[in-house]
Amino acid sequence: PAAASTGSAVPAAASPVQQYQPKEPSPPPTPAQAAPAAAPTAEATDRGRCFRALYDYTAQDDDEVTFNEGDVVTNGDPIDEGWMYGIVERTGQFGMLPSNYVEELL
Repeated sequence: PAAASTGSAVPAAASPVQQYQPKEPSPPPTPAQAAPAAAPTAEATDRGRCFRALYDYTAQDDDEVTFNEGDVVTNGDPIDEGWMYGIVERTGQFGMLPSNYVEELL
């Protein structure tokens, strides 16, 4: 017959105390693992050709728009040499503007 356990002995299957070993940091996810980027919204893709105002301009006629230096003009559409149509993003106004007052954003 087997000897009775006294309760004070360490069982033979007990493992020795192990030292803590920190894990190495995981590498950043590869593009294939990264979450897919959100699709551009209709608002972001329906801006057409975009331009930034280089100077202030005050409308001289009812069919022109007023804008300030730094304003973004969206949906730019050349009319003829020196003029174009566009929407001043800050004000939402649509009209003609001098094309030499803006530069195209790429």
